[in-house]
Parts: sequence; structure tokens; C-alpha cells
Amino acid sequence: MPTLSDVAKVAGVGVMSVSRVVNGTRKVSAETERKVRAAIERIGYEPNEAARILKGQRAHILGLIVPDLADPFFATCANAIHETAWNAGYLTLMAASFHREDVERRETEIMVHKQVAGMLVIPAGSQNDHLLEAQRSGIAVVSMDRPLENLEADAIVVDNCAASSRATEHLIGHGHRHILCLANDEKIFTKSERVKGYSQAMRRANLPVRVSLVGPMSGTLSDNLGFALNSNPAPTAIFVTDDVLAVEALREFKKRSIKVPDQIALVSFDDFDAATLVIPTITVVRQPVVELGKRAASVLLGRLNDAGPSKVSQIVLQTELILRESCGCGHKKRKR
Repeated sequence: MPTLSDVAKVAGVGVMSVSRVVNGTRKVSAETERKVRAAIERIGYEPNEAARILKGQRAHILGLIVPDLADPFFATCANAIHETAWNAGYLTLMAASFHREDVERRETEIMVHKQVAGMLVIPAGSQNDHLLEAQRSGIAVVSMDRPLENLEADAIVVDNCAASSRATEHLIGHGHRHILCLANDEKIFTKSERVKGYSQAMRRANLPVRVSLVGPMSGTLSDNLGFALNSNPAPTAIFVTDDVLAVEALREFKKRSIKVPDQIALVSFDDFDAATLVIPTITVVRQPVVELGKRAASVLLGRLNDAGPSKVSQIVLQTELILRESCGCGHKKRKR
């Protein structure tokens, strides 16, 4: 197995310089760091994390907890974090909470026990005392996608409220006056902000706010959508707060032989693979997913290197409204 001395020989620098790069204990010149990292990559050197932990030092590992690693949004975030961490000399310990606070709590305890250097979390709920305990033990904590309630921690989010307002205003601009908002009933920051943005846009236009919640407590999308479509007046457009609900809505439209956008317009928050494959293509609010993961990892690494601001901050990234056919843009009305 390659050693620090092997890395030093290949890089043409001293062993102490290699140690400083690997452990991040002191700054070295950019050229020295470049040589050391190139040598590490070339010979496949791996720091002995077990030895570091036995000495009472933090492992060069970042802990990452997301709600669901199978979800493309969370998986893309995780991949961006892993890449950023790797380039900085850190490994990533990933875990999925399955949207459950009790699972997230246990995973946090394990990461604290393994003495990770810092933690990145997309929180599953609002009970964050376990993350507060992690902070008190000396572990830096950064949240992304959703801020942490009752906890002083950096957060990287997107402009959920403003983006949802823009999407709703776009539908209003197409002449729609009865716009339904379909939202998951999960009580999380992103959903509430998106419903808030929709509601603000409707009120500014003096139009009725119509929110239909979907979930275990509120009923199925099929039942709620059916009720809305049979109401008087029926909605002529729908703003959907996430891509999963958007796909379900499209299935329901197909089942009911409802043509989009001829009979009902549709805009979804979150871009997704099928959005450009279906006919008509789906207008979406696109989130900067890769940037979200990279910025979160960079903020945490800054904290670990004492390079961040003295106070915690909330960074808000901008989304983009991608205009396609489902809202009525560029769509030729078909004969019924």
C-alpha cells in the first residue's frame, strides 16, 4: 500500500508538505498542492482514517444524509457533493433517511461516532435536536434544499417562493383565471414555500386561491383532481409543486382523455427526464441541482478550513422557468 513517503517521491516534495495537504493542517502553495494531489491520484494513496481517528482527530470524511438516494434530485445533489469533497481530499459517507426523522436521528448518531469532519443534511423534519448535539460535539453542520429549524447552521436553498410566483404569473399571462395548485401534504419547507408563491401570485391578480393537497392524510391525487375537475368553475390550468405529482397528474389526464394544454395547462416545479419526451413537452421550473450540491459542500469545507463568514448564512440560488408546450407556449391547438 502506498505511503506518504511514496507520494512525496512522486510529487518531488517533502513528506511534511504531503502531510499538510492530506490532513489539511496548514496551507501549502497551489503548485505544491497540485503536485501532491496528482501524485496521490497516480499511485492510489489512501489516507489511513482508522489511525487518524485513534489519535483523536476527525476523519477526512463528510457525512451526507438525504431523504431518498433513489430520487434523481437527491442523487444528483449527492453526486455533486461527493465530487466536490473528493477534489478537496475528503471521502463521503452517504445515508438515506427514507423521509423519516427517527432514521435520520440514528444515522446522525452513527456519523458522530465515526467522527466525521462535518455533515451535510437535507432534513426529513423539524425535530433537529440530534443535529444540535452533533454541532455541540464539534461537527460542522450545513443544510441544503431546506433550512434547519431551531438550529444555527448554514443553509443553501433555491428561490422556491419567487419561482412559484413566476410560474403562476406565466399561467395568468396566458389568460387563465382558475388555476389549481397541486401539492404534496408533507410538511416541509420546499412545499410550503411553493404553495406560498402560488398563493401570492393569485392574490396579486385578485384570483381565487385553490390548493389541493395530496398524501396519506389528504387523499389520492386521482380523487382530489377528480373533485377539482368536476367543480364549478373547473380549473383551466394547474401548477404542480414537484415532478412526482406532475407525472401522476399526466397519467390521470391520459386516463380521463384530457388534452394538455388544449383543455388544461400544466406547469411543474422541478425538471425531469420525461418532461421533454412526452407530448406536449412540459413547462417546468428548473432547479440548479448540481450547483446546490457543490455550493453546500463548498460552504461546509470552508467551515472546516475556517474560511467561511463568522455568522451562519442562507444562500438562495436562482431557478429558471423553462417554457415548453404544456403551458400553451408554442403549442398548436389540435382538433378535438
